[in-house]
Amino acid sequence: MADKHISVLEFLFGGGLIETLIVILLFIIGLAACYFFIVRVLKLNQENKVDPYLIKNINDMLSEARVDAAVDFCRRDNSPEARCIEKGLSRVGRPISEISNAMETQAQVEVHYAEKYVNYLASISGIAPILGSIGSVIAFAGIFSGLSHTAVDSQQLLSASFYKALSPALVGLIIGFLAYLFNNYLVAKIDYMVMKIQYHTNEFLDIINKPA
Repeated sequence: MADKHISVLEFLFGGGLIETLIVILLFIIGLAACYFFIVRVLKLNQENKVDPYLIKNINDMLSEARVDAAVDFCRRDNSPEARCIEKGLSRVGRPISEISNAMETQAQVEVHYAEKYVNYLASISGIAPILGSIGSVIAFAGIFSGLSHTAVDSQQLLSASFYKALSPALVGLIIGFLAYLFNNYLVAKIDYMVMKIQYHTNEFLDIINKPA
């Protein structure tokens, strides 16, 4: 019976060449997932900052017929809500349906930009566990193949190789789980942004559609 303790590095990279390459690939994928997550979180945090008086200021400017000033204000704010309202302001005087469609189209553009990299995280959350499982299956296949071609005690060989064979699957599961959490967190922030866009665009439509 083997009583040798396996170090973390030996556990992760002590298998065969293919298993080691898969573990390295999984770590690269994990770093990519962290990069995508951090970039998107910073961007969404920036995009979710909106002037709390955006609608009030636009209402005041429109009540004074200062449409150009309202457009400039939206450009300075430069939030997704302001960019959608700017599209509506550029069509003031046209039918409400045309203004609404223009803002809806801009909202779709904003959501498209917000979802950048999010689909990559969704893919990683599914691919990483599968890739890790493939690595472990290959490792176990090598172990059982070795059992049939060696005179070494099978229990000793299994105890020395079993834990190393599990490393690709474990790394894949951890990375897949983290990517899943990252994806869900970003989706929640995007949903919040969409809700704010809908609220502000509806408020803007109420302003320009109210009786004179």
